[in-house]
Amino acid sequence: MNEGHTRSIAWRHTLTVALALAAACASAQAQQRNLTWSAGQASGGWYAQASGFAELVKIRDPHFNIKTVPGAAYGNMTKLQQGETDLAWSLPPVIAAAYNGGEPYKDKQSDIRLVMTGLGFVHTQFCVAADSPVNSVREIFEKKMPLRIGTAHPGGSDEWELRKIFEFYKTTYADLQNRGGKIVFGSFTDMSSQYRARNIEAFILNNAVPSTDIEQASRERAMRILPMDEQLLKYLGGFGLVRAVVPGGSYKDVVNNNLDILTAAMANTIVTSEKVPAEAIYDFTKILLGNLDALRKIHPAFKDFDPRDAVKLANVPLHPGAEKAYREAGLIK
Repeated sequence: MNEGHTRSIAWRHTLTVALALAAACASAQAQQRNLTWSAGQASGGWYAQASGFAELVKIRDPHFNIKTVPGAAYGNMTKLQQGETDLAWSLPPVIAAAYNGGEPYKDKQSDIRLVMTGLGFVHTQFCVAADSPVNSVREIFEKKMPLRIGTAHPGGSDEWELRKIFEFYKTTYADLQNRGGKIVFGSFTDMSSQYRARNIEAFILNNAVPSTDIEQASRERAMRILPMDEQLLKYLGGFGLVRAVVPGGSYKDVVNNNLDILTAAMANTIVTSEKVPAEAIYDFTKILLGNLDALRKIHPAFKDFDPRDAVKLANVPLHPGAEKAYREAGLIK
């Protein structure tokens, strides 16, 4: 065999090995699921919950690499539509408004698809200093209290709901300011620290119970959580909120902690975009359905999760990958 022929065989062998390695690398990369999950504020329940889900999924399938980033219920829908994130936490009234192009969205966010709902609830918790002469949300408005009220920046469900409460009582932020009050925007951590520093007398947040920020704030400054009345709850129900209670015993340092506090709530919901590959969402959903005990231990809000509730979200279609997983589990026909 001449030298040229030997070099040719060696070259073909090298090329074959290189192509095989390239194919193997491409296959490995194709299997890798690098996803971004837009959650809530870094100190809030959603961020911790999404991180817990990401860890569970990666343990069960190392091909998943889910990065949790801060977000907010309303802003997360736009991020999905624009392809800036792959998964997102949100809430039923927000999702429906986004998908159908309702307020505050100018256009339909038509790429949104449901993955899983019913994952516990975020409760509206309207907190006020214990020395304030109000014992309910209604009294704030009936007595025209000039309170400095903290809330999340616009784009979160908290501030959206606060505006709806103001609308129900036929008043505005400007009215509050005219009588000496003020709306103060910030993160959950900001609200807790501003309350402790006595820069605000009240704040509203939508968060899982118990909320770390409320626990911290109530330890240093006495507070009560204000109940809502049935008329307000009926009004909020028209936007997809449900009647709920903050159970007695949830916060040892809240002065009315001995009572069940009537309030509104919304179901935690995972959504995605129709552009996210079906295989990735199928595997993600299948892992969660197959590890319910571990899922329920991620956060107290999930302890009563029933997978039969996971698809109960009106007017927003399931992602095909999630639908396949639910059909295989016998949860939909």
